[in-house]
Amino acid sequence: MEDPAKAGDQASFEARLQAARARQGLDKPKRRADAKGAGGWGLGMRAGLEVASALAVGVGLGLALDAWAGTRPVFLVVGLFLGGAAGVSNVYRLMMGRR
Repeated sequence: MEDPAKAGDQASFEARLQAARARQGLDKPKRRADAKGAGGWGLGMRAGLEVASALAVGVGLGLALDAWAGTRPVFLVVGLFLGGAAGVSNVYRLMMGRR
């Protein structure tokens, strides 16, 4: 059987440990790293990067196709519009996931 004095010492130790951790700030809740826990700046940066990266990929592919096909602005314009549409679609999905 367990000694009642040891059980009291254990509870006292746990209470003192918890108080010490609270004083040192060690028991703060962890912040989430996903979009739902992100602040305004993080969300804005992510949305901006989504649009910019989609546009860069679209324009890059358009320029590459223009160089390959020998046509100058045709695929660049198509890539610009497709990249913009993909960026807006990504931001839309990002915002709809925040509900």
